[in-house]
Amino acid sequence: MSISRSSNRPPNIVVLISHDLGCHIGPYGRASDRTPTLNQFAQESLRLDRYFVSSPGCSQSRSSFVTGRYPHSNGQHGLANWGWKLNEDEQLLPELLRAHGYHTTLFGIWHLHEWTLSAFDSVSDDVSTLDSSPEGYAEIASERAAKWLQHQAPRNSPFYLHVGFWEVHRPFRDTSPADSASEEEELNGLALPEYLPDNEATRREFVKLNRSIMAVDNGVARVLKALDDSDLAENTLVLFTADHGLPFQRAKGTLYDPGIHVACLARWPGHIEPGTCSDSLVSNVDVAPTLLDAAGAPIPETIQGSSRLSLLRGSQENGSQSDVIYAEKTYHEHYDPIRCLRTDRYKYIRNFAERPMLVLPSDVYNSPSRQANIDDESLWTHRPEEEFYDLASDPHEKVNLIDDPAFAKTIASCRARLREWMVDTSDALLDGPVLRPTETVQSNCAIPTLES
Repeated sequence: MSISRSSNRPPNIVVLISHDLGCHIGPYGRASDRTPTLNQFAQESLRLDRYFVSSPGCSQSRSSFVTGRYPHSNGQHGLANWGWKLNEDEQLLPELLRAHGYHTTLFGIWHLHEWTLSAFDSVSDDVSTLDSSPEGYAEIASERAAKWLQHQAPRNSPFYLHVGFWEVHRPFRDTSPADSASEEEELNGLALPEYLPDNEATRREFVKLNRSIMAVDNGVARVLKALDDSDLAENTLVLFTADHGLPFQRAKGTLYDPGIHVACLARWPGHIEPGTCSDSLVSNVDVAPTLLDAAGAPIPETIQGSSRLSLLRGSQENGSQSDVIYAEKTYHEHYDPIRCLRTDRYKYIRNFAERPMLVLPSDVYNSPSRQANIDDESLWTHRPEEEFYDLASDPHEKVNLIDDPAFAKTIASCRARLREWMVDTSDALLDGPVLRPTETVQSNCAIPTLES
């Protein structure tokens, strides 16, 4: 059912974005006992069941969220703390909203180069743009955002509030109360994602992960309560999402679905039908144009995503708009050039350099769960130049069908469409390897040896 409510004033916009969360919350069937606030929020929202990010890396994904453009187009080929930064002529979502009369403010983790902070009218004191500062912890970011909503948010003009939670990035934070069930009891009750091996090390890590997720849920609760207490909720579009998949192998840092498929819940009273869901394919490059459209602001021609405002409002979409999504990886800590196309049923991945099957971010590589899986051949075998998966019969992308003659025509079509997208978006990878920035900021992480 499509609903709408007329208003002379554009909506306030609140974005709540979690680090490394993927879809691991109750509304998507995981850790439901840890996310009571998000469970309730989903009942008031539209849940996008097939929402994907442009890249499985933090800065890269976030760059698409705020520009509506792919990382290879906006310059964010890798992590901000490894020297990569957005092109300085990029137009950012908060900047475009500010030009349309919005007050823009940021609390918590941003994870883009500091030049981009100029897009905000105000930024939380000591905000961490790059590193795992305590200022990014969900309780601190949400408490500051809640106080701003209660005491400083404009009442006669719209605002854009961006709240970034550090959680659930590693190291996981144990927020479990002292009287909670023992870890052994929690271990026995766990249901692990199907793409991970079920062993004690992984289970123990998921106990900590699930406890850390509580911090995210509590942070969301603080912000939503402040909206209610300030009588701002009625004309506010609230979007909850994440930057990429969980920090485990075959998720973060990969173009398999667990790396790029993330939660997205949108609430807008009077405009979004509560408790609904959509299985349309949506990319986070669509967020900026959608929010600009909701605000009644112009959408720059340089934006590569599409407004999905009609989808939020309940209209059935047809045609190519929801036919395919694209995603990419060029760098995380290491050079790992990959591009992919995903349709309703198929995933086509093109690998542009010889690499191990999984080039892992260092936090995943050094994790107990990865170390317990040292004999997993997917860590060490070399990946093929192309991968093709039938997601209907193989949702966990285990069987590469690239040489199966039964899919030859489909593969050829996917191959052609991916190349066409790369050409249309001026992907530098078509001209050869993408070099690191001239000035590289050294990470304080341990560096794995998978690049050789």
